Amino acid sequence: MDPTHYLNERVDVVTLYRKSGDVSTLCFPYKMKYKNEEIIFTELCLRHPTSKGHRMIHVFDVGDGTNDYRLEFDAEGLTWTLVALLEGHYEPRD
Repeated sequence: MDPTHYLNERVDVVTLYRKSGDVSTLCFPYKMKYKNEEIIFTELCLRHPTSKGHRMIHVFDVGDGTNDYRLEFDAEGLTWTLVALLEGHYEPRD
């Protein structure tokens, strides 16, 4: 059973842009407002660019120490979408 909650909701995100570092950490979603709650991200698990049709999308898998989130940044529309939420520390069963 997949414990992931698929949301696909637009959210407000505060993003850090660093002047140096490797390409995976130059742009980092620092915190997000979701359902009137402020969530501060402490982990960047994965970042990769992709495309949806002709649009460039940047996918960020981030965590807050408890939950994991998948965010997408639409580089053309300049919007953030909370794609999915994985609550707690998930351990797959054998």
